[in-house]
Amino acid sequence: MTPSPARPTVGAGARTIAPAKLNATLLVGPVRPDDGRHELTSVMQSLSLADDVALVPAPDGDDADGVDCPGVTGDNLALDALRAFRSATGWSAGPLTVQIVKRIPVAAGMAGGSTDAAAVLRLAAHLSGQDDPELLQELAAGLGADVPHGLRPGLALATGAGERLVRVRGVLPGAVVVVRADVGLATPGVFRRADELAPPRTAEDLEAWRLRVVDALEAVGSGELARYPDGLAVNDLGAAAVDLAPVVGEHLDALAAAGAAPALVCGSGPTTVGWFADEATATVAARRLRADGLDALIAVPSAGAPIAAVEA
Repeated sequence: MTPSPARPTVGAGARTIAPAKLNATLLVGPVRPDDGRHELTSVMQSLSLADDVALVPAPDGDDADGVDCPGVTGDNLALDALRAFRSATGWSAGPLTVQIVKRIPVAAGMAGGSTDAAAVLRLAAHLSGQDDPELLQELAAGLGADVPHGLRPGLALATGAGERLVRVRGVLPGAVVVVRADVGLATPGVFRRADELAPPRTAEDLEAWRLRVVDALEAVGSGELARYPDGLAVNDLGAAAVDLAPVVGEHLDALAAAGAAPALVCGSGPTTVGWFADEATATVAARRLRADGLDALIAVPSAGAPIAAVEA
């Protein structure tokens, strides 16, 4: 009998960070007939607020891949990402565990699950030696519209349903205060409510906005943008999020009163974010908001997410 080939090994595994994503601009256009998703124009910016993600050998006795994410139950997109990578590449390393330490609010409109999934794709590609950018992009897009951005955290202009990305050198200026809300908002429901409140933008309107955004992002790349323009800080899902969860509107008002310029809903909510000139100013505002009983934290725009070996 010919012995079975040895399985690839991953040592003690590898780890990385999975940064939260902020939509500095989020414009919603018509529904695509092929998949039912809305066309979007969005500016996506990674933040220093990030989950820790590791891909390590599963505990002895486990014969299947799994996920260890304290405080989070149910289906996990990060585990789906590992399974998709194995299926697409034939990677046969022994059972693995996706370890996640959550810092990004769950179901908050900050792509926490999506960025974790992207981190797993990056880790699997690194450990397997099968780092094919086109394949990773295809797998990420199949997992969800927000996942591709997490493959290369940073600043990007997103179109399509969010999966078509143009990466931008640099990061947006300033710092942000993130205010969490203890309510749940399902993204599909927010999109439906947005469609009920106002018709989506036309394709022509999206293109006009895209050109305006491109001009601003070119200024970021050249270091000429002192702050993100208020006129571009628009979230077409914001009104729907406030309508479905009025506390979101209260948090926007609180951020504005604390000096945020502007204050926005993160993605489909319910988290809100306020822009400030710098981290020191944001820190003062966050203290004020916490003194008023709000769950506020500080983050700064960031780029990159290095991979490191897990120490045995």
